[in-house]
Amino acid sequence: MALRSARRWPCAAAAWTFAYGVANVWWLADPGSPFAPPDEPFSPGRWAAVTLAFSAAVVCSLIAGGIERRWPAPVRWTLVVAAWVAGVGLILYSYMLAISLAALLFDQYDDWASLLTRAAGMTGGALTLACAVAEQHRVRRACSGCGRVHGRSPEHRTDPTPRSAYLAAYVAVAGCAARVTAGVLDDVEAGRPLPLALDSPFTLFVVLLVLAGTLLPPALVHRWGRIWPRWVVPLAGRGVPRWLVLGPAFFIGASLTGYFGLAGMTAWILGKGNLAGAPVWRLSMEMFGYTLWGLGLLVAAASYYSLTRPDCLLPGLARP
Repeated sequence: MALRSARRWPCAAAAWTFAYGVANVWWLADPGSPFAPPDEPFSPGRWAAVTLAFSAAVVCSLIAGGIERRWPAPVRWTLVVAAWVAGVGLILYSYMLAISLAALLFDQYDDWASLLTRAAGMTGGALTLACAVAEQHRVRRACSGCGRVHGRSPEHRTDPTPRSAYLAAYVAVAGCAARVTAGVLDDVEAGRPLPLALDSPFTLFVVLLVLAGTLLPPALVHRWGRIWPRWVVPLAGRGVPRWLVLGPAFFIGASLTGYFGLAGMTAWILGKGNLAGAPVWRLSMEMFGYTLWGLGLLVAAASYYSLTRPDCLLPGLARP
């Protein structure tokens, strides 16, 4: 029963990514199809999605099969690395999903084929990474009760956050500050009004984005982001639902890193789009600000993920 349960997610990931790959093969063979979304800007081409999707499907299938066959550790580590590469690749290929969702917020989006395709690619990447993490835990012989490697992993939410995570979180805050400063300076230089209309969807977007750069990074590394503080009276002392913090952190971090760190930097280097005539100081603050912001969120989120694992319920293993 346990083996069957462990194989469920790799099989689901393999089926999803295979279907995503088949759809992209169809669109690659018939680009004029009315259902074919346009190629992603600054991507290598749709063949990259096909390669990543089928690679993920094969790797996840092998991981599912290896759970029963118990392949040697070197083979399993190879599958873990391959799953990480394919999963991250699918997420980066689907970097435009965040922009599609933002446009949907402003009622300025009607390309549902692209939105659903990007969501499918992002989901496939997330499922593949989940398989990679689960297989990594099995290879490392992590605890079946909590996923930790006892003696080498944090045991409780109250354990101290690593210094590297603190550094990453405040690098993210600095990146946000650089981006906001560049925007304000650009508005002042152009003579545009700074105040935002309170009833505008764009105002809501800006507020949420600023919170993601000022409140979210510290929440990933400080105790109040893991355990509700005293002033949250009904919940004080209880654990913060981990995916309430991890979900936005991983999504925003991956989106900023993919859109600006990968696609944006590529466009800047190649002088494409509307970046060629923009002032270098502003582009530097925006591109590096967004990229550091995204990378900082991802690193801090990885630490938060480790610190907020459920307490171990197996007797004699959890540290008091």
